[in-house]
Amino acid sequence: SLAAQVRSRLFLAHVRASTGTATSRNNCHPFTVGKWSFMHNGQVGGFEKFRKRADMLIPDALYACRKGATDSEVLFLLMLGQLEANPAGGPVQALAAAVRQLQDLSQTHGEPPHMRLSAAFSDGDTLWAARYSSDEIAPTVYYRWSETRGGWAVVSEPLEADETGWCALEPGQVARFRGDRVEKMAFRP
Repeated sequence: SLAAQVRSRLFLAHVRASTGTATSRNNCHPFTVGKWSFMHNGQVGGFEKFRKRADMLIPDALYACRKGATDSEVLFLLMLGQLEANPAGGPVQALAAAVRQLQDLSQTHGEPPHMRLSAAFSDGDTLWAARYSSDEIAPTVYYRWSETRGGWAVVSEPLEADETGWCALEPGQVARFRGDRVEKMAFRP
């Protein structure tokens, strides 16, 4: 098996059911552009009603990277556009700005809940995870350090119910994982 041979300091895997868009490779997470990878669990309320408007917000230089039909891919490309426009702001600020863009469209042209998000993204060295919702129901994010494996697991639900050490990321928080350290901060789009 190829999986038994692969070694990496960081990888992203996204296993879940579709929330309404067609099941195809182009809609499968993680999405990648250059060194960046991105996964999203949640929804942008009424996305199909303003999908064209959302696509029009994607910078021209990134639009060729749009392969699928998901709100998640749009969110990722908007984040990269924000990061390109303001590199000093960093990826967390870029994600917050992208969330604001889509949440504003949902409030004007979509329907509640306007934004529900748990997301994980990486530049290949650092992993970030964010949890946010425009209502009171934010998709969950848990994380756990494994001494034996020497790394972090960041998941939407704990892998094993009897396994201890899982910590919940609170709604309105983002965490940065680098080495054996985690730093949590407010995430307020």
